[in-house]
This record gives sequence, structure tokens and C-alpha cells, in this order.
Amino acid sequence: MKRLIIFFVFILIFSQITYAYESSGKEYLKKGRNFLEQKKYSEAIEFLTKAANEFTLLEDYALLWLSDALHESGEHEKSLATIRLLLKKYPDSSLGKKARIREIKEAEEISDNDVQKLFESYLKDYQNDSDIKYLYARWLKKNDNPGSAKKIFKDLYISGNSYSDIAFSELQPCDLTSEDLFKRSKNLMNNYDYKSAERTLRMALAKSEGILRRQILTELGHSLFKQKRYSEAAEIYNQTQDKYWELRSRYRAREKETVLSSVDEMLNAGDRRIVSVLVAVASDKRREGDFAGAIELFRKIIDKYPSEREEAIWGIGWTYFLSGEYKKSSEIFKELFDKYNDSKYLYWYARSIDMSGENASDKYKRLVENKKDFYSLIAGRRMNSSINLIKSSETIKIKKPVISSKDYLSKKLDRIECLLELGFQKEAASEMLYISRKTNSTDDIYYICTKLNEIGYYNHSVRLASKMPEIQKMMEFLYPLAHWEIVERFSDKYNLDPLLILAVVREESRFDSDARSPAGALGLMQLMPSTAFRFDKKLKIGIRNSHDILNVRNNLNIGIYYLSNLIKDFDSFAPAIASYNAGEEIVRKWLKEGRYKSADEFIEDIPYQETRNYVKKVLSSYFEYKRIFSSDDLMSGIPIEKL
Repeated sequence: MKRLIIFFVFILIFSQITYAYESSGKEYLKKGRNFLEQKKYSEAIEFLTKAANEFTLLEDYALLWLSDALHESGEHEKSLATIRLLLKKYPDSSLGKKARIREIKEAEEISDNDVQKLFESYLKDYQNDSDIKYLYARWLKKNDNPGSAKKIFKDLYISGNSYSDIAFSELQPCDLTSEDLFKRSKNLMNNYDYKSAERTLRMALAKSEGILRRQILTELGHSLFKQKRYSEAAEIYNQTQDKYWELRSRYRAREKETVLSSVDEMLNAGDRRIVSVLVAVASDKRREGDFAGAIELFRKIIDKYPSEREEAIWGIGWTYFLSGEYKKSSEIFKELFDKYNDSKYLYWYARSIDMSGENASDKYKRLVENKKDFYSLIAGRRMNSSINLIKSSETIKIKKPVISSKDYLSKKLDRIECLLELGFQKEAASEMLYISRKTNSTDDIYYICTKLNEIGYYNHSVRLASKMPEIQKMMEFLYPLAHWEIVERFSDKYNLDPLLILAVVREESRFDSDARSPAGALGLMQLMPSTAFRFDKKLKIGIRNSHDILNVRNNLNIGIYYLSNLIKDFDSFAPAIASYNAGEEIVRKWLKEGRYKSADEFIEDIPYQETRNYVKKVLSSYFEYKRIFSSDDLMSGIPIEKL
């Protein structure tokens, strides 16, 4: 009994010593990192050395930062030895990639014999790391291997990435063939750099002939089309004799007479791609009130392109619906639904019955029960006549996410808790993302998503949650209350439902505060700089550059203010949301020409597919947010026609 008591006393004392040891180790790590950021390298070395010795949970972090401090102090041999200790002791560390980069740089500093092997080994595992590729090319050139260096410089130039221009300075014009330039243009197109792609393609044209020349011209046409220089693109496509792209470009350039005079040619072209242009022409006839002409052209499409029958029949049914011939439209939509089982067809079948004065509740009910998409959601609202469009956050009762206990999680997640406790949020996020790639556990992912949301990394939690099979358990992460205090404040100020704002942010940027579109839109609400500067004159935030626009508070302030103005102007959600995506002027034109009887008619008839899908996605996300987080009666409020 005496021995047992002594044993428990020993265990108690040992655990207290261990706790004190770990606590001091944590403090050493925090101080060491702070000294490193303050460029006080001798102090950083002192404290990070202690942390590496005393705090095993995060020893790999201590060793990495210690290596950084030694590097900055000029102690490259010690830095290399430290980083190699990290790689040896922790081969599966989330810091492995950073450690290998540090190893390469330190080995180069001391002219280690293994430098080339280190470069080659790293690039075998990380083939797309342009930073290290460029460093390797420079090292090869410096070490009398210009041929191998030039090959890498050439690859970097062709890739079209951030090192492309500097790599070009290492090459001669004769080093690049027309094939090389064509490959580069394709990469630039994939990177949405259409202007640079155009320049490269014109260089390639000067060198090319034969079959490749035609391919280069086609790609040049694509680059001009993407820049919305449609007439120029059409002339290029005319040279390649590509009627589909030529007429699509002329349609976009609003060369109406040219396109209309080519209808018979398109009908007899035998090119299935060209059906999209014919459908657009038929739809324009319908919008202009020429219902008979539209139906006639749709029937010709069916006759000439039977494989594209579905789209043309939909066009006929939609024309009948908008012209008020609901019996005919219901027959067509029923036929389409019976054959293709698409909720879109069932919804408009129900609407046709509804507009005929008959009861379509069984069709709406079937939509609601079968599927959760835009049509099932809007059908549910039709069954209840109206939807609540809350104007102030004061009326919203938010159900906060319940954070599960972490007891079930493995010890590996203790590192995350510790990093967060120390204030190392960026490192904690990287650790979580690293673990997420290694686990299949729903509980692990749930915990990681919860923690990512806590520190504001909503874009990552949405991405992780969307990949999980148990989707219902992850709904609060798929639809997070991102930046809630800011959203709530400005939504209240500008008299909007904050859940609508979150729905817009979700579809605009997936909560990535640093999101940048190919067109130049920035931040959470994807503001164009011109829009931000325009509204800043009113709001007086002090926007000076893109950094200011990317700021979360600034971006939400301007975006919410802009959307609130659109909703006031249109007195309806759908046109306002469409305007946010496509511009106010064009939406007013659509509304004037369409003379729509309801919001769903307008949404379905939006000419731009991107905008049409965008509006559907925003409203679907809004309905989901209301379902998850609002305890109010969603069906009370203004009529659905005001959507």
C-alpha cells in the first residue's frame, strides 16, 4: 500500500513537472517567433532553441523558425543542420514542403554537394512550383550548365506564370518556335490573361505556316472573343471558315442583319454547335413579339438538327407560355418532363396548369418532395403564396452552430488547439488543411470546419464541407454566418436581410476575401474597382487602391449599399440580383422588352445564361439560409411575385 501511494505521488509530481515544462516551452516558442518577426535574430535563436528542446508537440515549428533565424544571422551550416533534423525527426510534418525549400536554399548558400539532387528530388514531387524551378534554372546557369538552364527558362516562359516575363529575358527569339508560342498562348488563355495570349499569338503567326497557322488563328479569335472584341473575332473566324464562331461573334457584336441573313446557311450547315446561335435568334424573335416566327424557327431546328430536339421543343413551349397559350405549353412541358425527368419542365408544367386556372398543387408538391433545387424551392413558395423578405436583422432569430466536443478526436489535433492558443492562426489553418487531406473521418472534418470558421477561413470550410457524404451534418459550414457582425451591422444600416447578403457573397466569392475575377472584380462581393470608387464618393470610406477594396469591412459596406440601392430601384429581388451580376442598364432593357407577369418568368427568360444561373443560385442559397438559421415563418411577408 505504501509503495502504491509513493507511485501515485510520483505520477502527480511528474505530470505537474511535465505541464510546467510544456508551458514554458509554449512561451519560448511564442517569444521566439515574435523575436523572429521583429528581426531580433539572436534572441529568436535563443528562445527557439529552448522551444525545440522543451516543447515536442510543436518541435517541428520551432526547428523551422530556428532555421529561419539562423539563416538571417548568416549561420547557414547550422541552419541546414537544423532543417535536416526537422526532416529526419518529422518526415510527415505539415511543414515538410517548407522545410525542403529551406534545405535547398541553405545547401546552395554553402555550396553543398547535394544541391542538384535536392532540386531534382523536390521538383519531382512538386512539378508546378515555379519559384523553385526558377531558382534551379539560375543555379544551373551559374554552375556552367546553360543548356539545362535554358530548357527550364523556356518551360517557365511557355507556362505563362508569374516568372514568364523574367524567364523570357534569358531567351533569344530563335529559341522559341511557333509551336512554343502556341502552347504559351493556351496556358495564358487558361490563366484568363487574354490580352497577353493575343500578343503571343500574333508573334506565333509571324513564324507559322500550314496547319498550325489555322489553329493559331482560331485561338486568336478566341482571345479576341474573350476580350469582348466580337467584330474583330468574327473577321478572324471568317479567315478560318469557322461559321459557328463567326456567327456567334457577329451575334454578340449585335450585327443583327448579318446573322438573320445567315439563318438558312446555319440551318443547312450540319454543325450541331450552331444550334445555340439559331436558338438565340429564335428567342430574340419571341422577345420582339414575333411568336409565330419564333415557333417556326424552332420547328426548323428540330427538322434540321433532330439531336438538339430537346432545346428546340423547350423553346416552343416557352414561347407558348409567354404568349399566354397555357394549354399548349402544358402539353409540351409534360412531354419534356415525361421524357427527361427534369424539375425545370415539371415546374413550368405546373405553372401552365396554374395559369390556366386549374389546380397544380399536386405537381408543386411532387417538386418539393423529390428534389432540393431552385425549382423545388420556388414551388414550395408557390404552394404557400409568399415568402418573408426580412428587412432588418432585428427580426431574425439566428440558430448558432453547435460546436461538438473534441473528445473523440485523435491527439494530432492537439497541435491545432495549441497553435490557436498561441495566436498562430495562419499556421493553424495550414495544419488543419494538411490534416483534412489525410483523413476520411466526418468527425475530424466537422471539427476542422468549426475551427476554420472560428478564425474566419470560411472559404476553406465551405470547400471541405462540400466534399463530405453526410451533407446534412455539414449545412452550417456550407452556408456559414461568415463575418456575421459586419454583415449584420451594414445590413441593418441599409435595411436588408443579412441572410440575403450572405447568399450573394456565397455565390460571388465562396467567402474568399481575396477573390479576384478575370474581369477584375475584387473581394467577398466581387466589386469592380469602378463601382467601388463610384460609391466611395457617397460613403466616404477612403478607397485608394485594390487593397482597400479587398478589405472585408470596406467590401461588405460598399457591396451591401450597392445591392440595397438596386433592390429599392427595382422593388424586387430577382432584377436587383441580375443587375448586380450583369449591370442595371441591360436588366432594365430585358424588363421593358419582356413585360413579364411574375419574377419566375423574368428569371427563366434572362438572355445571359451566366446571369440566369447566378440569380437561381443566389435565391436558392437565400432559401437555404432562411431554412437553416431563421426561426421566423418563411411563408409570411410580401408575395412571391416580388421576388
